[in-house]
Amino acid sequence: MNLVLRVGPARPDGYHEIDSLMVPLDLADEVEVAVRPGGRGEVSCRCPGRPDLDGPANLAARAAQALRRRVGADGEVSIVVRKAIPVTAGLGGGSSDAAAVLRCLARAWQVQDPRLLREVALEVGSDVPFFLGTGAAWASGRGERLRPAPVEPRHLLLVYPRSAALAIRAGDAYRWLDEARSGKPLDRGTRRRGRRPENDLMGPCLERMAPLRSLLGWLYELGAADPIMSGSGPTFFGTFGSREAVRRAAAALSGREAGGDGVEAIVARTAARMPGVSPWKSPRSASSRSTRTSSRPT
Repeated sequence: MNLVLRVGPARPDGYHEIDSLMVPLDLADEVEVAVRPGGRGEVSCRCPGRPDLDGPANLAARAAQALRRRVGADGEVSIVVRKAIPVTAGLGGGSSDAAAVLRCLARAWQVQDPRLLREVALEVGSDVPFFLGTGAAWASGRGERLRPAPVEPRHLLLVYPRSAALAIRAGDAYRWLDEARSGKPLDRGTRRRGRRPENDLMGPCLERMAPLRSLLGWLYELGAADPIMSGSGPTFFGTFGSREAVRRAAAALSGREAGGDGVEAIVARTAARMPGVSPWKSPRSASSRSTRTSSRPT
C-alpha cells in the first residue's frame, strides 16, 4: 500500500516518475504454486470463487510465463490464488501475487540472480519489484528503485466500495491527473520526504467519481487520522490508535453504501516484513515439487 504517492510528469515510455512510500500490510492472498516435470510446459492459474480472474491474463500467470522465458525452464506450473485482497482496489493485490509466484519459482528453478528477478518483476508490473523486497521502502522511477524506510506500525481501516461503477483502472487515474495538470505548470518544488499520507491521484479521482467522497467523509467522521485514497483507488484508508478502535470504526460502517452498493470495511496493520516461501510436498504426487507463500498488498 502507498502511504505517500507523488506523481511526476509522464515519461516518453508512457509511464510516470513516482516518489512513493510503500508498506506491506497483514492483509494477504494465499498463493500456491506447483511445479511438475514434463507435460507441455503449460501455466495454469485459478482463483477459487473468482472465475473472472482465472487464466493467462492474471498477473500471477504472466509472472510465471515471463520468468520461464528468461530462464528457459520446462515443466508445468499450476497456480492457485485464494483472494483476500479486494480486486482493482489500489492495494497491489495482483502485483503481490505476481511477486509471490516469482519467489516460489525462483526457489523451484534455483534462480539465484536477484537482478534477473527484479527485471522480470518490472516487466510484469511497476509495483511488483517492491514485493520482492523485505519491507517498507521509498520507491522511485517507475517503482523499481527502492530504498528501505523504517515505518512505525499503524492500525488502519480500509474502506473498499464494492460497486463496479466505482472501479478505477490505474491507467485512467494517471490520465485524469495528466488532464487536470494540462496547461498548468508542474510544481517541481522540493517536497520533503515526510510520512504523512498524501496521494496526487486522489483529487482527480474524486472529481470523476463523486460518490467516493462519502468514503473520505466517513473516515473523518469516525476519527481516522489522515484519511486518504490508496494508490489509484477506489479504496480509502485512515489510521487509528489501536486495533480495537479500528474494529469499532469498521462496525460503524455496516450497512453503508457508495455508488449503489455496499462497502467492505477491512481491519489491517502495517507489517514489518514481507512473507517468505514455505515449501511443501503435494500429497497427490510424490514426484512433484510445490511451494506456497502469502502475498501482501501495498
